[in-house]
Amino acid sequence: MRPPFLTLSRSAVLVLAVAVFLVAPPVLVAQPPPWPLGPEFRVNTYTTGPQRRPAMAATQGGFVVAWEGASQGDPDGVLAQQYNGFGAPIGLEFRVNTYTTSAQHSPSVASKRGSNLIFAWQSEGQDGDAGGIVGRRFGTNGLPLGGEFQVNSYTTSIQSAPSIASDSAGNFLVVWASLGQDGSDYGVFGQRFASSGAPLGGEFRVNTYTTGFQGHPAAGMDPNGYFIVVWEGEGADDQPFGIFAQRYLNTGTPLGGEFRVNSYTPGNQRYPSVDNDFGRFVVVWQSDGQDGSGYGIFAKKFIFGSGSSYPEFRVNTFTTGAQAHPKVATTGVLDCAITWESGDAQDPQGGIFAMFYYGCSIPSSMEYHVNTQTAGIQNGPAVAIWADFPVIAWTSEQDPDGSPGVYGQRLEPGWLPVELQDFTIE
Repeated sequence: MRPPFLTLSRSAVLVLAVAVFLVAPPVLVAQPPPWPLGPEFRVNTYTTGPQRRPAMAATQGGFVVAWEGASQGDPDGVLAQQYNGFGAPIGLEFRVNTYTTSAQHSPSVASKRGSNLIFAWQSEGQDGDAGGIVGRRFGTNGLPLGGEFQVNSYTTSIQSAPSIASDSAGNFLVVWASLGQDGSDYGVFGQRFASSGAPLGGEFRVNTYTTGFQGHPAAGMDPNGYFIVVWEGEGADDQPFGIFAQRYLNTGTPLGGEFRVNSYTPGNQRYPSVDNDFGRFVVVWQSDGQDGSGYGIFAKKFIFGSGSSYPEFRVNTFTTGAQAHPKVATTGVLDCAITWESGDAQDPQGGIFAMFYYGCSIPSSMEYHVNTQTAGIQNGPAVAIWADFPVIAWTSEQDPDGSPGVYGQRLEPGWLPVELQDFTIE
């Protein structure tokens, strides 16, 4: 049951939040954890062989999970399963790819406010050379809208690590890393598409600075088609790996130049994730040594139009060892859920953790241990938010045949600032 304070209107919450914050700054005190909505559940139906690396998106009526794994007749392909808002499966899991030679892996999926499902993944050898990027569109009913299509135009060497984002009209963007195309190691490239699947212009290079490695990109697009691309790369100032970003108008025109996201520059900053909605965006990444012990999870919020930013902040409260591979999802008012993988005393081989933020800046919960199953390794989380309810999926070594499978958990986070969580107002 939804707690009674969630009957507050958002305007009432905002007024209370402002009043409280004018009196005293935020203090983390005994706030309740999120409320699990049912037990964790297995996503993949086919359990023979490994199923791993989930990607997620909210849909008009719930959410969709994509992953790489074995299925009948395809030892290494891209699978997906749709769910309604109550966490019940819609139909059966289905294979996204039709080309089954060699390996298809590293899926990404997007769907924005009732638009179609759009998948992108890396396919080995399909574009005539090494890895290439392939996409396919599906309707909200889960039926394919045409066949799969090649995303990248430049096919020499390796194109890898795709990320996809869409607007409310179904137009979409795919970004990826391409080896050697920018003249030096990997660079970041993108291609825009209309809702029909037709390309909008040609593929384009995202990174301006081309020396050294630029890769592991992530894309975020708001309902009106304005978008941002983030990536990890070697900067011009001889620092180790940093997190960089480039904003774009909905015409595909760059808005300003590329810029460094992270303020803390010692050590490596890696594996960024981004989400944005209606003029604001938040970037998360892992930072080496910044929390005092191995990698930690950090985040920063920006205003899209001006590029102005809030101070970066640490997400994880448990700092021993490494916290890594974060993902972020936002609601329409930029509350956000951040998830990552970490070991702790309860889950030493690797577990899934999360924090929830009101306005993507004020914690609305303590750090939360998401997975119930703690035997074996749990890693590679993904997150989506449907109607303010976060859903987190991850890889877990608990399938019946002993191989990795994809598991999920639905949550009710509250979305109230910690200072307001003791209030109960009818």
